[in-house]
Amino acid sequence: MTRADPGTEGRHPEDDMPLAELDARARADAALRRIRAGSDPAHEAFDLANTMNDEAVGRLTGAVRRWLRRH
Repeated sequence: MTRADPGTEGRHPEDDMPLAELDARARADAALRRIRAGSDPAHEAFDLANTMNDEAVGRLTGAVRRWLRRH
C-alpha cells in the first residue's frame, strides 16, 4: 500500500491552476485553501484582486470598443 504525499493530501485541482482560468468563486476558494495551508494572505489577496481587476478592465475595454464600432 502506498501512502499519499502529505503535501498533496486534500488538494483540489484548482489549487494549481492559474487564477485567470477559474471563476470568481473558485478563485476565492483556492486562495482560502492556500492561506489555510500556510501561504501569505497578503500575496493571495493581491493576486486575487489583480486578476479580478484585469478581467474588469478587459470587459470595460471590450464594451467601449463595441460601442465605438456601432457609432
